Amino acid sequence: MQEISRPQLHIAVCDDEALDRQQIAKLVGQTMLEEGLSCRIDAYESGTDLLHAIQNGAQFQILLLDVMMDGLDGMALAAALREKGDHTAIIFISSNREMALRGYEVEALRYLAKPVDRSRLREALLFCYRTRLTQKEILLPTASGQSRILPSDLIYAETWERGVRLILEGGQTETAMKISELAAMLPERQFAFCHRTILVNLAFIQSIRYCELELKSGVTLPVSKYRQAEIRSKLMRYLEG
Repeated sequence: MQEISRPQLHIAVCDDEALDRQQIAKLVGQTMLEEGLSCRIDAYESGTDLLHAIQNGAQFQILLLDVMMDGLDGMALAAALREKGDHTAIIFISSNREMALRGYEVEALRYLAKPVDRSRLREALLFCYRTRLTQKEILLPTASGQSRILPSDLIYAETWERGVRLILEGGQTETAMKISELAAMLPERQFAFCHRTILVNLAFIQSIRYCELELKSGVTLPVSKYRQAEIRSKLMRYLEG
């Protein structure tokens, strides 16, 4: 029996290759049915068509975008949406694995290589569902009392005097907790220590250079030389699922 408390998901599949588009849409439908999740799937043959649909009011919870398409490709489409403040969950699909390295530029949650593996597709869809539609808040002790925070809103946290300062999308706050205690409350896949005193949300990383990383906001954070390889590896795993 379908759980009426679960929302119906509206999912878009965008790929300029007809066979790939049909196969991916079919696999998405089968996977969601097996997981007991109600969904509607719309397929688009170009990024321009999908962008026009969104501009005309179509609302999606998950977008599966082919990175390399003629005209408006998946990367350009994702960038256009992010510029307008659209944070719809995005899964990139491409036969070019190197494109995964650019996924974090537009907050892509997952990257899938062609031909799409069914088990990896399932993991990517469920991850998007959990992080964007069922994500649970955490309670942190702050000066104003117990504050509720969504992990996806936390950009980074750093040791600060006798506690931890949290930099959030909507501002900042402080907690008397240790940074190790905070890390234990957050999704392990999404957060990493770039320095022993700084915990960063991988979704907000724009680029990584030697001994530093840049966030999408333009803020730079130090990266310990001992953590350089580790954080690059965690970012790749985060993007690939």
